[in-house]
Amino acid sequence: MGFMDFLGKRSAGGLSIEETLMALSKGAVLVDVRTKVEYEAGHAPGARPVDPAALRDNPLDAIHGDDPLAERDAAVIVICDNGLRSSLAAAQLREQGVLAESVAGGLRAWAKDGNPVIPGPYRRRR
Repeated sequence: MGFMDFLGKRSAGGLSIEETLMALSKGAVLVDVRTKVEYEAGHAPGARPVDPAALRDNPLDAIHGDDPLAERDAAVIVICDNGLRSSLAAAQLREQGVLAESVAGGLRAWAKDGNPVIPGPYRRRR
């Protein structure tokens, strides 16, 4: 099964942590749809903070901004605190033609599985 087939299967509750890690290792982009305060309190390494409202207008610009190195056709993995907001955002992205899925259980499941959660603001690539 190819990577795109893997993400295309879309489980009802989102991707497991193992599936998320596999997708990220193959180039998926991790997007965090929590508030700035929540994000800065602790987030998954590499997660890009994105306002869910910005996803409605132009999802690819909201996710990638003006990053010249961004792979705009990469799969998108959406995470929030517990999986609710991210599942709604991922469904919205799919409706707009973006290959997207949420993380089942959100950041809580991510941390419970032993993955790092780091505090602080987003640091853009330079």
